[in-house]
Amino acid sequence: MPSPSPSPVTEEPTSIMSLPYDLLFNCFARVSRLYYPTLSLVSKTFRSIVYSSELYETRSRLSRTEKCLYLCLHFPSDTNTYWVTLYRKPNGNVADKSSGYLLVQVPSPNCLLPAQSSSVIAVGSNIYKIGGAKSYRHKFWKTRYSSSVSVLDCRSHRWRHAPGMRVDRSSSSTVCEVDGKIYVAGGCKDDICSLYWMEVFDPKTQTWGTFKNPSIEYQDDMGPGRVVKSLGLDGKLYMFGSRWDTIGLDSDMACAVSFSDSVVDEVLFFWDDGVFKWYDSKARLWKKLNGVEGLPDFCHCLMVDVGGKMMVLWDEFVYYSTRLQENVIWCAEISLERRGDGDEIWGKVEWFDAVLPVHKSCHLVYAAGLSATL
Repeated sequence: MPSPSPSPVTEEPTSIMSLPYDLLFNCFARVSRLYYPTLSLVSKTFRSIVYSSELYETRSRLSRTEKCLYLCLHFPSDTNTYWVTLYRKPNGNVADKSSGYLLVQVPSPNCLLPAQSSSVIAVGSNIYKIGGAKSYRHKFWKTRYSSSVSVLDCRSHRWRHAPGMRVDRSSSSTVCEVDGKIYVAGGCKDDICSLYWMEVFDPKTQTWGTFKNPSIEYQDDMGPGRVVKSLGLDGKLYMFGSRWDTIGLDSDMACAVSFSDSVVDEVLFFWDDGVFKWYDSKARLWKKLNGVEGLPDFCHCLMVDVGGKMMVLWDEFVYYSTRLQENVIWCAEISLERRGDGDEIWGKVEWFDAVLPVHKSCHLVYAAGLSATL
């Protein structure tokens, strides 16, 4: 009688959860951060990996450079501001033909949430909230002065304190970044000496210093609390006064800074009445950004450089047939290309979509674009 044939051995499928942790970290580190919120919903293990410091140490060793968009929101009756960042749903553009992008709130302890209207700047992988703010209490706005500095680490989404400024400043101060350093001007009380009118912070050494350009003579409308805008462009610092008097900048270029504007890949852009324009510094002329088509109409917007592309954010009310209305934040990504001898810039709308429904009282405060090892 023949012996029975042995039963086939069935191998159980290997679960990703059985992989060693160091291998899991290595796999996660190679995935774009755009998908981390989705991964965090898979299991508690995945969530702990996504929010662990070890993951970002692994990404740093692999030199994983990421391009991220952050948006600061506030509501008039709330003393806090709220941060959201752009993520993407897997295969979001296949099922419903949408871009798949959406804004997700950044988890952060309430004790370090920045107050409204403070000066904000992004440098490297960090977002800095600097100085005091305007707070809304009992139907009145109150100006607060402060020298404090809070930092959002965009790798771990945790706030921490940084060394404070030498003088207290309000939300009327202006801030910009030039060659990796942070320049803060104005917003101080009237009795502060002009020696402290501007300060500079070096993130590498974590130190503040005063800044005084001997070639600058402060005009009457450029005193403490009078600065309206500053920007860094081509390694230079530009300041604008309350009457649009400028330091080192021609008046044609300055006339647009009161509108929605942003420096993208070392070119100054602004939006006005449905038209995007850019400043040709050689010809000293504002020129139209060609090729941007298909965007809906909007009244105002925020613009920011994210890895050499222009991200545009705006909000608008959406009306339904049932007469219900909803305030929605929209986002568009525009790629840029120089043509000819460089005297033309063309833009192409890569995508635009509704990314977050918000309360009708919501205000878009600040947009930050980061391109760093995150």
